[in-house]
Amino acid sequence: MGDQATENLSLDQVRELANEVFRACGVSDEACVVLADIVTRSERDGPRSHGLRMLPVYAQSFTSGYANPEAKPVITRTASGALQGDADNGYYQHAASLAHDQLIEMARENGIAAFSCKNCHHLAGLRFDVEPLAEAGLVAIGVINSLSMVVPQGGTRPVFGTNPMAFACPREGQAPIVWDQASSMVALMDIRMAAAEGHPLPYPAGLAPDGSKTIDPNAILDTRSLLPFGEHKGAAIAFLVEVLGAALAGGTLSVDNQDREAHGALNIKGGSTVIAIDPNRFGNPMFNEYINRISAEITDNGDARIPGDGRLKMRTRAMQDGVNVATDVLDQIRDVIKTAGS
Repeated sequence: MGDQATENLSLDQVRELANEVFRACGVSDEACVVLADIVTRSERDGPRSHGLRMLPVYAQSFTSGYANPEAKPVITRTASGALQGDADNGYYQHAASLAHDQLIEMARENGIAAFSCKNCHHLAGLRFDVEPLAEAGLVAIGVINSLSMVVPQGGTRPVFGTNPMAFACPREGQAPIVWDQASSMVALMDIRMAAAEGHPLPYPAGLAPDGSKTIDPNAILDTRSLLPFGEHKGAAIAFLVEVLGAALAGGTLSVDNQDREAHGALNIKGGSTVIAIDPNRFGNPMFNEYINRISAEITDNGDARIPGDGRLKMRTRAMQDGVNVATDVLDQIRDVIKTAGS
């Protein structure tokens, strides 16, 4: 954070601060627990841009009337291997927590099962949606489409959201392998974080007002035009996420932002799908050995590392030493608590 003044918080203090914000916004007790846990895990594991810095955005989604703080999600089993959720205009993670046990049971029964959810908001790292399934011994893939900010390769206006996807699989005797990534060159919140901290991006990640590629985060925030990673390859992944997220779940298309604009909302509202696979039902009793072999080939390969494992060092450090949070972020959060609670 450079020369910014900071304050050290334990993870328990992070959780309580998040709870204060959600309670001040009138969020139900059940959803408070889920959302505060997501914020805490973001500070613990990264991306920290999705942790405490996101609390004012969560609050704005509720106080603007865009998201429902008292949402009562409904989960319906539509087929032997399919669950559909309606989050009642609340947050996806609340609905997913209600579907969690049934999804695991269905995956173990059928070998594969999926949970799709519509009418939902999402602000966290997607990895936290799939990691609990890997901890239960399942392989999981998750996607969610978002606000139209990504310009397709060769295009001039945004069509897709940053449209992230995530993957998780169990690893014998160790924490699961978990990664997530946006379809854009850089995640939106990392661009906002760079702008807030006053430094450029490491490489061009969006378009400036004149249509040129730029590393200036403020210019990209002005145009809201991000570039896909890998040019046409990232655009293809964004299309996949749009289909599995919005189209399959019945969520809001990335280009359909009129309701969001009317509320001045800053958060994501799309459709989400997570697919859970039980490796024990796919006929390879050596699954764990395969994972161990793949992992060994990576770790014994120069400076290569297993995707997503960087978070484990952050986790250990945060659990031992807490996290340093910029005082201006904390001041903003405390103002949110006062304003929302008044």
